[in-house]
Amino acid sequence: MDTFRTPPSTGRPADPITSRYLETDAGRRSTTLESLDPDRLRTVRAALEDRFLSRPVFLTANAAARVEADLNGVVDMLFSLPGRLFDGDLHAFAGAVGLRPHQARLALRPPVPAPVRIGRADLYRDAHGFKLLEFNLSSALGGLQIPEMNRLLLGDAAVAEFVAAEGLGFPDTVAALAEAVRATAEQNGRTQDPCRVALMDCPSGYRETEPEITVLARLLAPHGIEAFGCHTGQVSESGGRVVVRGRPVDVVHRYFTLGELTADAATTSAAEELLGVFARCEVPVLSPLRTSMHGNKRALAMLWEEQCQSTLTPREKDLVARLLPWTHELRHGPATVRGERVDLLAHCLRHREGLVLKPAHGLGGSGTVLGRAVTDEEWAASLQRALSQPHIVQELVTPVPELFPDPQTGEPAEWILNWGAFLIGRRYAGTFLRGLPAGRADVISYAAGAYAGCVFQPMDPH
Repeated sequence: MDTFRTPPSTGRPADPITSRYLETDAGRRSTTLESLDPDRLRTVRAALEDRFLSRPVFLTANAAARVEADLNGVVDMLFSLPGRLFDGDLHAFAGAVGLRPHQARLALRPPVPAPVRIGRADLYRDAHGFKLLEFNLSSALGGLQIPEMNRLLLGDAAVAEFVAAEGLGFPDTVAALAEAVRATAEQNGRTQDPCRVALMDCPSGYRETEPEITVLARLLAPHGIEAFGCHTGQVSESGGRVVVRGRPVDVVHRYFTLGELTADAATTSAAEELLGVFARCEVPVLSPLRTSMHGNKRALAMLWEEQCQSTLTPREKDLVARLLPWTHELRHGPATVRGERVDLLAHCLRHREGLVLKPAHGLGGSGTVLGRAVTDEEWAASLQRALSQPHIVQELVTPVPELFPDPQTGEPAEWILNWGAFLIGRRYAGTFLRGLPAGRADVISYAAGAYAGCVFQPMDPH
């Protein structure tokens, strides 16, 4: 989910590949998915619903390399925060990002796992490059199946001709995930083939995620992964193995969240038992609960705080200033904003139209308040309410609109894109695009009715 400040229209594509594409026959019309491979179309619809952008989007080789380097640099800093700021005390770090003590105990249950480098960054592209709004460090990610949309679009002869002429391709997000799953299994002594992976949600969330999980399980099969969907209530222990409906498990791919596991005393107790089973049976969890602490919005905000800034190298400071809009935990007291010491709440009140308020643990735009969308009185009330729960304030970003053919008229229209860039291991592993027309793109998320899309980019021929 991301928010933005409405930009002046340029009417120009954001990159030279897009410029060339829009001059072709394919670029002057909406891509009609219904005329393409029906089996693949059903797969895409099952995972990504039925709202698709009217053309593919493009990324230059230099931009893709910069995204990979920048996201790795941010993760390096986020993973280092406990050592930089809390003398290695993980429970102190957990409290600082807003976890309650019982949540921290669960996330840091011995043996404390290392965080895993897997996540999806929410980016906007402005006139100077990409800006990072949020970084969901977790395996509980939507859109992992996006390469199927790339393959679907290549069934359009005109799109395929352009992609071939430009030497374009796309990272295979599912293949990167399969590699991470196998590596996790092997690191924990699970070397049998095929690797058996439980794509596991909590019981309350599984009904919603099951269609997407089912698609992902099918797509992992050609990569030597025997994956299946399930929920935490179906886990049992037998003969020293984790078993789900009679099937042994080598790795758990986590869709459940810490918040879901600690919703009340009963679920917290059940979660303790579940993690105990995983530990006794030595079954690793891809993206353990601890990982999400580092992707919390308050962790991201720490990169702008003076205490952290004083520990950064010049290169790290440049990365934060270039990539991350000013972001701060909402609280009473002073704060440094772009080098100026101010009262934070007074600053937020004065600069309402240039700020957005977000829950530190929110997903899909829930609870987000755009300052420019409310009155002074409503903004002041929102800030006061937000002080009772972990929230952050962040500068709005001014993204460059992209031109898309209108499906009915074929006329170009301006859309705003949320680039959901995957990082798996140290690799940029593709992008799950979400977009809305510029006139109604205050919050770009699937929950807000966004349309899905995919990205092509130059690929290394070797």
